[in-house]
Amino acid sequence: MGRGWRRVATIPRQSFTRQRWHFTLKTGGSHVEALQLETRERLECAVTLYSMVSWRLLWMTYQVRIDPDQSPTVAFSPAEITVLERVAATQKPARPPGRPLPWRDAVRTMAKLGGFWGRNRDGEPGVKTLWRGYRQLQFLCWWNELPAAPS
Repeated sequence: MGRGWRRVATIPRQSFTRQRWHFTLKTGGSHVEALQLETRERLECAVTLYSMVSWRLLWMTYQVRIDPDQSPTVAFSPAEITVLERVAATQKPARPPGRPLPWRDAVRTMAKLGGFWGRNRDGEPGVKTLWRGYRQLQFLCWWNELPAAPS
């Protein structure tokens, strides 16, 4: 067997990944098709931004299944990790204080912001709940950075 069989073996995997990315972009939470932007430039900017977010969330979905114990710093900013740790401290089961938040718990906490329940038989969160949770996480990060109101 030559190299030809490898090329044929990788095509379905690449095709599936492309299909999942397209699904994430269209219906994963962005609803790019529902945007009614007036100019071509605005549409191109929106599709570019949503494409990057779609790729990031799809990457998170697969990466957490491959290596759930790695540090969340590979995908989350320090501000996002701070917010996720604060949210995780309010959820059950409670995490012991001082213990760093592992990658899997950070992704699941973000998904819980998007409606993921996290029951025993639920499995890992999907792209739609990750997208919803990502939007909420960005809002909470923005809220966390606001200066305290003067009294």
